Amino acid sequence: MAVGETPVTLVGTVLSELSTRKVGDSGHHVVSFWVRSNERRRDRETDEWVDGRQLTVRVTCWRRLAETVGESLVKGDPVIASGKLYTRDYQQDGQNRSLVELEAYAIGPNLSRCDVVVRRRGRPEQPVPLWEEAGEGEVSRALSPGEGMSAA
Repeated sequence: MAVGETPVTLVGTVLSELSTRKVGDSGHHVVSFWVRSNERRRDRETDEWVDGRQLTVRVTCWRRLAETVGESLVKGDPVIASGKLYTRDYQQDGQNRSLVELEAYAIGPNLSRCDVVVRRRGRPEQPVPLWEEAGEGEVSRALSPGEGMSAA
């Protein structure tokens, strides 16, 4: 990590369609999309959950992360994204503007809001979850280190 970088983990929802492109002669993949994080809080007077402040951030992914994000995520998916946060300045219609952008180095689904099946590239077969292995009346057991996992 470089001096002065601002590392951030953002929890939110994919707000837009994913924009995918290849850059230059290198053919590196880039995927960009918007993520919104909504604050939810309990209103003491009404004892109900209400919407609070929002944060909308442009997320950019490069190379292999861009490829897997492009194949895996769609608008509306709950995500957790980690990366370095910065402000990108640009001009539009003669006016100076800026936008907050997260250059992601890791993105995953928010498992408190969805369920997923994990597939690793090059993995020959998927392991069977313990709760599917156990028959009726069987007690599930803990795996010993390395058991039930294949090398990636």
